[in-house]
Amino acid sequence: MNAVATLTLPDLHATVSPDGDTFVLWWTDYVANAWTETHPDLGTALARLAVLHHCVTHGEGFDVEPGDFVPVATAFLDASTTMPAARSPQRSAWRRAMIGLRPRSA
Repeated sequence: MNAVATLTLPDLHATVSPDGDTFVLWWTDYVANAWTETHPDLGTALARLAVLHHCVTHGEGFDVEPGDFVPVATAFLDASTTMPAARSPQRSAWRRAMIGLRPRSA
């Protein structure tokens, strides 16, 4: 598999690679451990890689199970992007209110 993202740190090496319709996050701690997770899309796999990077660089635990991570990441990505959620009048109004914009005139 050709990696679309690679992370190399003193205590970690990780890659994100496409695998059909999914993306595989693989990483090792350079000891005897290696892990593999499959994610439904590139954004979720990269978000998981970002969390892994944060935990390693800040000495924090990486305790969220992969299955528990996907819905959290999906909600974050949905709330952090403007399309297609911006097409929803309810979400668009909420989004505008959250960033302090006035409602669109009719």
